[in-house]
Amino acid sequence: MTNDRGRSRRERRAAARRQQILDGAAQVFANKGFARATTKEIAQAADVSEGTIYNYFESKQDLLIELMNRLGEAQLTRMQFSSDQLEEALELDIRDFLRGVFRTRHAFVASSLPILRSIIAEMLINQTFADEYCEQALIPNAEFLARHFQGRVAQGEMRDLDTPLLLRFFSALNTGLLLSLLIGDDYLEARWQSEDFT
Repeated sequence: MTNDRGRSRRERRAAARRQQILDGAAQVFANKGFARATTKEIAQAADVSEGTIYNYFESKQDLLIELMNRLGEAQLTRMQFSSDQLEEALELDIRDFLRGVFRTRHAFVASSLPILRSIIAEMLINQTFADEYCEQALIPNAEFLARHFQGRVAQGEMRDLDTPLLLRFFSALNTGLLLSLLIGDDYLEARWQSEDFT
C-alpha cells in the first residue's frame, strides 16, 4: 500500500516536473522562436538544471513536439462533440454552427498565438512537425467536421458534395487567417477579438 502511494506521488512529481519544463519551453519558444532557443534558456525559464530536461525529454525538438501535441489535444477537446451534442448541433442553422466552430477556433488561436508562431515556423521547414500537426490537429478536426456535414447530407439539408474538398476549403480559410495573424496583420488582430468577427 505504501509503495503504491509512493509510486503515485513520484508519478505526480514527474508529471509536474514535465509540465514545468514544458511551460519554460513554451515561454522561451514564444519569445525567441524554436531555432534560436537553447536548452540552457529553457532550463532557466523552468527553474531546473539543463541536465534535468534530458531526464524527461530527449531533445529540444521533442519539447516542441510535445507542446504541439498538447495544443492539438486542447483544440480537439474544444471542438469535439459527444454523439448527443452532434445531434443537437445538427439542429442548428448551418451558419450558426459554422460561426460557433470559427469562434472556438479563434479563442484557441488567441490563447495560443505566441507558441503557434514557433510551431508553424518550424512546421514549414521540418517534415516531422508537419506530420505531427496533421496527425494531432488537422485530421481529427477534419474527421469531426466530416461527421457533421455527413449528418447534414443525411437530413437532406446539404447536397452530397465532395466532403474532403469542402473540409480543405475550411482548413485553408482558417490557416490563411492564422498566418495573417502570425505575420502581424493589425487590422485582423483587432477584428479577431471583436464579438462580431464572424
